[in-house]
Amino acid sequence: MPEFIAPVIPATLLAKLKGCKSLPSLPVIALKIIELARLPSAGTSDLAALIASDPSLSAKILAAANSAFYNSGSYNNLQQAINRIGMDAALSLSLSFGLTRHSKQKNNGMCLDTFWKRSLISGMAVRELHKLLNLKFDVETTFLAAVLQDIGMLALNELDPNIYGVIFHSARSHRQLASFEEREFETCHIQVGYWLGNHWGLPEKYTHLMVNSHLLPKEIQPQDISQKVLALSGLLADPWLASNQEMAMTVAYQASQEYLGMDEQQFSHLLLHIQEKLPEVVKLFELSAPANIDTFNLLQEAKQLLVERNLRMMQKLMLQQKEIDALKKSSARLQEQLKRDPLTGIYNRQFTEQQLTKHFTNMQEVDNHLAVIFIDLDFFKNLNDQYGHALGDAALKAFATTLEQELDHNCLAGRYGGEEFVVLMPGYGQEEAFNFAKRLQEHLAATPLLSHNKEDIYISASMGLAMHSSKDPSNKNQYFDNADELVKAADQAMYSAKRTGRNRILLYTSEGYQDLSIQS
Repeated sequence: MPEFIAPVIPATLLAKLKGCKSLPSLPVIALKIIELARLPSAGTSDLAALIASDPSLSAKILAAANSAFYNSGSYNNLQQAINRIGMDAALSLSLSFGLTRHSKQKNNGMCLDTFWKRSLISGMAVRELHKLLNLKFDVETTFLAAVLQDIGMLALNELDPNIYGVIFHSARSHRQLASFEEREFETCHIQVGYWLGNHWGLPEKYTHLMVNSHLLPKEIQPQDISQKVLALSGLLADPWLASNQEMAMTVAYQASQEYLGMDEQQFSHLLLHIQEKLPEVVKLFELSAPANIDTFNLLQEAKQLLVERNLRMMQKLMLQQKEIDALKKSSARLQEQLKRDPLTGIYNRQFTEQQLTKHFTNMQEVDNHLAVIFIDLDFFKNLNDQYGHALGDAALKAFATTLEQELDHNCLAGRYGGEEFVVLMPGYGQEEAFNFAKRLQEHLAATPLLSHNKEDIYISASMGLAMHSSKDPSNKNQYFDNADELVKAADQAMYSAKRTGRNRILLYTSEGYQDLSIQS
């Protein structure tokens, strides 16, 4: 079980609560019953003697024991009734009766009649859920927690009936009521009810349940049946009391599925059982019975509302999914654009270097070769000077296209800057890498790169080749400590090719550069 953390009420509100002389209070007999319940040695005879000192309470306890609350017994005296229902049930009923009979309706503020009916139906729901679903939980403790779960509303109403009356009558749902309270008081009736329960001296088993009475299904531990039943109980009362009964029934029906996994038949039986017993039970508490509801038709309307809402949600999710898919595609395009050179469309220097490092690092695991070819277009400055930069850009694009067309599928080419390009050839040995370079050299010699004013324009390239193999670290011609040294060696070989005549392919070696272009 997670550690319990008591709620904190703002200091200014706490001071007002402590100074309020009209807060809901328990009658003397109820306080004595709480004290008795705290004694480990207390028994039903002690409780019966205490309750007997209050004739009105005695009559109510006896009537309750003989009512639909406990499947209509036939007990003639208080001791028999308490023995039948048990000490916890007698305690819960005593406190419930004690509170409801001391509440008087004010001219302003919240509607106390509606409040107590909701509290009572919530308690009934706890008992009926216990019977209907055969759930194992402390039904008497949960019953009293259900009746008292919203008791903080009475306290807030006493602090300022005018303001709280507006909040109470404006809220379209119980959850919205709590939201309005947070805005006005920086807390809500749940926290205030917890404080009030402690102020009365209620045992923790009640106050801990009360303060968690409005948790959502996902916030409750799966094995905590009492808390699930309690959280559902108030929602089950709303169809009899809410101004929008269809919506209240919809919320209650969906909540019954989410909290306790109830099916339609179970939910329908629960409503019928509560409605059947309501007149007798509310009479015990000197309340008027709420009007009967058409449980069948309301449930059908609730199901239809849920279907419509689910359809709207599905449509919304579909639209959201389309937006997500579009964003993913857009993101993928942007990611790809980040890898590409904006002029030529092939990979840019940053991505090419990242891939070079990746291939170089992976070689330590797979015992492979890695060839790097550094390419520089010959006399490119002359081309720009003679024909202009627009044609120079067109030449770079055309060369990039040619380069990618000549590449094998597992190789990669990128623009390194200006008229410089780099080719990465993982798994390629010296002969395979040279064959590619030679094929590219021959293609450039045989095929014009582009035409200008009916003039075919040919461009040659100087290439530097460097090889790395993880097989033999002692081979200085084909082993480098890192990827930067490898690409630097290919770059140096390319510059040597330019200085020694251009349109050449030079291989880097530790002793110098080997001219491969003269081989065939």
